[in-house]
Amino acid sequence: HAPAFAPPFPSPSCLGTMWRRPCGRVLRSAGGAGAGAGAREASRAASTLRVVGVPEHFNAPFHMAKERGLYEKRGVDFVWHTEPKGTGAMAQLLEAGEADLAVMLAEGATARAAVGAPLKVVGTYVSSPLRWGVHVKAGSGLKDKADLKGKVFGVSRMLSGSHLMAHVMAHQKGWDLAKDAPLKVCGSLDDARRLMAAGEIDAWLWEKFTTKFLVYSGEWDIVGEVPTPWPCFLFVASARGLKERSEEIRQVIEATRPVCEEFKANAGGATVSYVSKNHAMSEADAAEWLGGTHWACSNEVQESTLHKTQEALVTIGQLAEAVPLTNLIDPSVCRLVS
Repeated sequence: HAPAFAPPFPSPSCLGTMWRRPCGRVLRSAGGAGAGAGAREASRAASTLRVVGVPEHFNAPFHMAKERGLYEKRGVDFVWHTEPKGTGAMAQLLEAGEADLAVMLAEGATARAAVGAPLKVVGTYVSSPLRWGVHVKAGSGLKDKADLKGKVFGVSRMLSGSHLMAHVMAHQKGWDLAKDAPLKVCGSLDDARRLMAAGEIDAWLWEKFTTKFLVYSGEWDIVGEVPTPWPCFLFVASARGLKERSEEIRQVIEATRPVCEEFKANAGGATVSYVSKNHAMSEADAAEWLGGTHWACSNEVQESTLHKTQEALVTIGQLAEAVPLTNLIDPSVCRLVS
């Protein structure tokens, strides 16, 4: 499929191009003909880094940094691909060598790295937990998580966050995973809406603030939450990306960090206003989301994050056994911290 840049983020002219059609002009330079030649030379020297993430509010700092030319200044031609199908789809892009860096859910990243997939964890993006909302069709009569025993759970893709967290919830309830929490692969959030309306799925787990507008509109109800007991988003690099673009990966993380700090600071209410306007949230909901969200944006990962995600994966049968933490990271880029 052709990667596409999707709203609600700002879309500079070349941010949404296909991987194989990077921006023609990467670095800008003012002045006469000599300056123009220098810019062209810098453009030729710049390295393309293909980065993939979900179309959610967490990722706004990347697009802000791109608009400001912060990656260009570091000699990186930053090309973003929005992947609405989530972690499972992003893992496939990394494993196929079609992306260099992804912002993935910790549990999905660990699941793939632990079985030797050609990718490694290289840092932490968001250090706070993700609040998964448990959604049902409005008027379905389902009022509580306990009512979902034996109901069909929609998931974006197998081994996606929606899959893993549905089974984490089922395990917490003491249910038989196969009998009491059967799964149906849906694809994107829009696909889930269609299948929920058609009665083909009964429940859908997704980041609760992303789906707030569906609850407010009366299309869905939310019957509970399942917060992750670990930081939600990690930086994950493909084997090809690490081999050919490790320095560019470091540069992108470093360039994005101060923008994350600015986004969190919410000076003059700018972040709350932006999130409310672009993500169909009330300002109260946007403020609640921002208050509970913390960006690390670093080349470090807590040992506890990798321990806890592996423990959960083993418990729900998605991983045969835990592997050494050093198997999950690339030490040339990422540092484990206790």
